[in-house]
Amino acid sequence: MTVTREQLRQRLAVIEARRHHFEWQSKQPGMLKRHEAWRHAYLARPYLIGAPDDRVAERFCHIFMNVMELGSDGRVRPVSHLDTTEFMEIFTHILEEYGARTGGMPPDKLIASARAPIARYFEHGPPIAVEMFKNYQTPEPPYLVKYGKRQFLEPMLEHGTIRLANAASYNDASFLASVRDDETSRTFFIPTYDDRLEGRRSMDFRGQIIDFGDDDIVLPMIFEDYYLFSLCEQIHYRMPTDFGADSALVIRNPGLFKQRLISTFLSQYPEWEPLEGPVTYYDPYRDYSKFSVPEMAKHFGYAYQKEFRIAFRPRATVTSGLAPMFLSIGSMRDYADLASAPTL
Repeated sequence: MTVTREQLRQRLAVIEARRHHFEWQSKQPGMLKRHEAWRHAYLARPYLIGAPDDRVAERFCHIFMNVMELGSDGRVRPVSHLDTTEFMEIFTHILEEYGARTGGMPPDKLIASARAPIARYFEHGPPIAVEMFKNYQTPEPPYLVKYGKRQFLEPMLEHGTIRLANAASYNDASFLASVRDDETSRTFFIPTYDDRLEGRRSMDFRGQIIDFGDDDIVLPMIFEDYYLFSLCEQIHYRMPTDFGADSALVIRNPGLFKQRLISTFLSQYPEWEPLEGPVTYYDPYRDYSKFSVPEMAKHFGYAYQKEFRIAFRPRATVTSGLAPMFLSIGSMRDYADLASAPTL
């Protein structure tokens, strides 16, 4: 459901009271704690106040997936503040938003929904990654990891047989939620609560009239299909469960691997442009200019995966639909290892 002007007014009254409280507190001895400064920053610009409930609930689940991690001992723990504070910051933002919406915490049903993916790691006992990497000596960085089924990773190790998927094929309802994504579009949201409070329901955006009614502006960015090969920048104990994997191919010489894959592809398709590097994760409500190459960016809900991507995009319009392809880059035995869970 969309948000009415009256709902905006009610929520804004709560937010204004909270904002004044923190501004008063900032002048007292001791100043504001870090989480209180984050809260005040949101209250000064409550970018979610006019978003529909389902969008805010989805965002809560995305944030929840990124504020914790799975350790090598198989235990869930908060993400270290030494790695990043980004998600704890926006977690406090969304708690303030629910304070304005519900007068308290997010609904119990939503919290249970956000926790559900974490429970999957323990459905069959300890997370499979614990056994998979139990006796494996992790190499010094940099290295890359490809998670998957042993039946597919063994040919990759022995013969360099690689399946390159086209981006559009990832938007498949049969995939696990952690894998499924619309890789040929990126969507942004522009808050409109100030305009709506003043009675405006449309906006002139770059010469185009956009009707937003009782919602924020939804801006989709759609681009052409391309090929991509996804890996991870390091060993992550959540990934095998997320990807339905029983094995991992650890690539100890990522430079050699990238060179072989890119040169093999370009020898067949020289008119395509190669791209490679860590994926940039963007917040659709806050990062309007965080990336310039959409093929190398993803929604922040996937940020915990720390993906490294090798992609190929056409320099000219492709007239026919793309389909997955297979490449052979030669044996990887000299610079990669296969780590697998014990078979029963």
